[in-house]
Amino acid sequence: MDTEAVARSYFDKLTNAHDVSYVDTLFTEDIAFHDPAWVPTGLATGHAEVKRFFGVFFKAFPDVHFTIDDILWQDDKAAVRFTWTGTHRASFLGLHLTDRHVSVPGIDIFHLQGDRIREVRVAFDRFELVEQLGGIRHPL
Repeated sequence: MDTEAVARSYFDKLTNAHDVSYVDTLFTEDIAFHDPAWVPTGLATGHAEVKRFFGVFFKAFPDVHFTIDDILWQDDKAAVRFTWTGTHRASFLGLHLTDRHVSVPGIDIFHLQGDRIREVRVAFDRFELVEQLGGIRHPL
């Protein structure tokens, strides 16, 4: 697979299909998954930690769906601007079940090693998510 296809498969086969087992195929054994907004330490390493993260995420938002808004790639790197939507169905980030539907923009940056992802850097507006879940109110 080329870089674009690998990046798209992350969304098609993992995040949108909710197939945690795809982690074993998609990522290198020593995957470094950086997500300071979701992952308690900011970094999940290895297949087991990344699977645990996605398991919790899919439980909290069982209907989560990612839409690719833009994708750029060069050599072994890709950047994807996305919007994810979902309904909050379980406690997450210290917030109790709200049953609210959210729409959150973000960006993922992927670094590949061959046909597998060796590093992911996730960035999104956590404030916007928590606000949509009713955890905080916008000051203006």
